[in-house]
Amino acid sequence: MATKPNDPAESAQNGSADESGEATFETDVSETGDDGTTVRQAEVNESDLSEVKKDK
Repeated sequence: MATKPNDPAESAQNGSADESGEATFETDVSETGDDGTTVRQAEVNESDLSEVKKDK
């Protein structure tokens, strides 16, 4: 599983820092359900690995 730390300059451009200003990074998240296991990319807080909710 690979992770990609966010560059602070990049974070300012694409808004990948959350409202509290905590450092975040993208990682792969696997989820298992009735239909099997899926893997997706998610942005998480560096301090506690909680997922950052993005408004779309």
